[in-house]
Amino acid sequence: MTTHVEDTGELLNATAELTIAGRKISLEMPVPAGPTRLSNLLPFLRYLTDRFVDFSVENAQAEGLAVSCKKGCGACCRQLVPISAIEARRLREVVDQMSEPRKSTILARFEEARPRLQAAGLLEKLREPNRIGDDEVDPIGLAYFQQGIACPFLEDESCSIYEERPLACREYLVVSPAENCARPTVDSIKPVPIVVRVAKTLRALNVEKNPSTPRWVALILALEQAEADAGLDEVPPQPGPALVREIFSRLSGRDAGNG
Repeated sequence: MTTHVEDTGELLNATAELTIAGRKISLEMPVPAGPTRLSNLLPFLRYLTDRFVDFSVENAQAEGLAVSCKKGCGACCRQLVPISAIEARRLREVVDQMSEPRKSTILARFEEARPRLQAAGLLEKLREPNRIGDDEVDPIGLAYFQQGIACPFLEDESCSIYEERPLACREYLVVSPAENCARPTVDSIKPVPIVVRVAKTLRALNVEKNPSTPRWVALILALEQAEADAGLDEVPPQPGPALVREIFSRLSGRDAGNG
């Protein structure tokens, strides 16, 4: 991997070249020049995610596979989606910026999910993700899916905040038949192998810089988590270039590959 950051004023032009599975991928994106917080790098992280996903889709197509996901197929939008606390706060901002009556409609969907999660014995578990062991994630995810709770932003079986959707949503694509997604099993669903997972890197980095934050947040509880975080002090800003280099270092190291 090679990384270069060129000063262009208030923004820096961050570039990198990574070699993955024998193929090179070039990246370029403006980032804040001065002190900034990880949350301000969400546009950059979305860009990275989209590039890695495109790269992964090309690999799948080279193997004769075709992505079956398409507009109007919202089965995956009823899954348990793990996001970072940073993304939860951003979703809170997105909702706050909505005009009425849409804002009230979205808020009502979040509220309506809570009693359903409570009745299923999932609400308190999802409120304490740090207590969920790795061996419990899949069973809880399946139990969540069985509730049929649609993402509050799902409208006409499509994402209504597509440009703002979390990194985990961007990384989830399948090459198995679309009809299998309505009744997913380990054997019936074949995801596109993502070469580098930015969502996982963001969650880990966020926890490392702010140990009081949960390791992940269920999207359905994003607004609740954002409210809980409102009184917490944010981690002091760091130089934008330093944060970018740290992200690239992590992506090219422990988070590279299909995990």
